[in-house]
Amino acid sequence: MIKAFFAFVGLLVFLMMPVSSALADEAPYVIQDFATSSKTVDGDSFTYPKGEGEMRLVRAEFKKGATFPMHTHPVPLMAYIETGELTLTRNDGTSEKFGQDDTFIAGPNTPPHTMGNTGDSTAVMWITFAAMDGAPNLELVESSS
Repeated sequence: MIKAFFAFVGLLVFLMMPVSSALADEAPYVIQDFATSSKTVDGDSFTYPKGEGEMRLVRAEFKKGATFPMHTHPVPLMAYIETGELTLTRNDGTSEKFGQDDTFIAGPNTPPHTMGNTGDSTAVMWITFAAMDGAPNLELVESSS
């Protein structure tokens, strides 16, 4: 009797598999991890600030040829390039180029840098800051040139 019960349950599970996978194909939403990292664009680790936490989401739009001045970030951030091409140029002259759907992390140990639109059209970047209440997203730095 017990064997028959488990055989019946096994048959039900087997018969339900195509139905449940068909239902999954028609889900009204898609959730996927898009970007995860524990290192900044420079390969450094980062820590979260102490104090009352505050998450921020910022949209930055760069017209063709625009460059945001030399700056640093006192708090960790994750950036996502929605459209266009942006180049992060460090104060030592090295650079990283990012295009559509690229992501990167920066933080307090990331060297001073500019962010410039080096593409042929407007670029849009979304930035999430893991800040603390009252902390700035960035601090401008005087250029050495």
